[in-house]
Amino acid sequence: MTEVNFLFDNQLIAGVESIIKDSKKYLLLVSPYIDLDMRIRDALKEKISKHDFELRLLFGKNEDNYYRSVKKDSFEFLKQFPNIEIRYNERLHAKFYQNDFDFIMTSLNLYDYSLAKNIEVGVKGSFASKGIIGKAFNSADALLVQGVEKVKQDVLGMNQEVNPLEKFQLIFNDSTLLYKTEPNVSDKSGLIGIFGSKQLDGYSVILDNLKSQHQVKVTKPESTIEEKSGAKITTQSPPFETNSGTPKKTQSASQLSKALGMSTSDITRMMSQAGLILGDKITTKGTEKGLVMKNYMGNDYIAYPDDLEELSQLKK
Repeated sequence: MTEVNFLFDNQLIAGVESIIKDSKKYLLLVSPYIDLDMRIRDALKEKISKHDFELRLLFGKNEDNYYRSVKKDSFEFLKQFPNIEIRYNERLHAKFYQNDFDFIMTSLNLYDYSLAKNIEVGVKGSFASKGIIGKAFNSADALLVQGVEKVKQDVLGMNQEVNPLEKFQLIFNDSTLLYKTEPNVSDKSGLIGIFGSKQLDGYSVILDNLKSQHQVKVTKPESTIEEKSGAKITTQSPPFETNSGTPKKTQSASQLSKALGMSTSDITRMMSQAGLILGDKITTKGTEKGLVMKNYMGNDYIAYPDDLEELSQLKK
């Protein structure tokens, strides 16, 4: 049976905190604007040392400067998590918070100003019973939604073909990946380890495109070892950064075709021959040159920086 509650003001804030605190293996935070206050940070801190905890965060707006949507210190705090994906969608306006058991659809941004100044409302739904939905969430211990159809029809006015949990998962997966870490896990020593128990042994940074917003210039990739919470952390500095406070302007192949008087297939073929792309994927060389994946109306596409050397040759 599904429980549905309307939450206002302090009840809503407490509800969002409980979504975070009560999460066991999975937490999805969807908010265009993010400024983590101490209550939210304290709730999240409890999860940092868990090797099997997945944190997924989606924000939006302000493509030219992400720090206008997410405070820099919030980014730095979130980047400590050993298993996190941070994604961006320029069309995002929805606010949605979900753990293994509950979800909240709300008007509330995860933003300190919204928490303190605005009249906000949310709908909280609870679901139970273990099942196979872990495949959809990429988590073996996620739970099968039961009774959500009643919430959709009676409360949200949705038809049976729309599942809000699946919909937000699709939106998340279709958004641009900016930052990703993976945990380094080892067997626990002693008798506990014999029974298959695992422990966190640091994490690896798989992708960090957030650093392109920093006012830093890096000449070459450099691996470093840091210490966080007593664990080793292996990080990889990104090979592409600028000394500008905002990302470089980019254009799609179709935009370039109009500007250069070439077909999109010719541009794609040239980029492929230059080793920057492989099919619909960006190669390591392409990433180093500043190519990025973007998403428009649910479709991914490759965007090329205006100052790309290969484009300059075409303009001559």
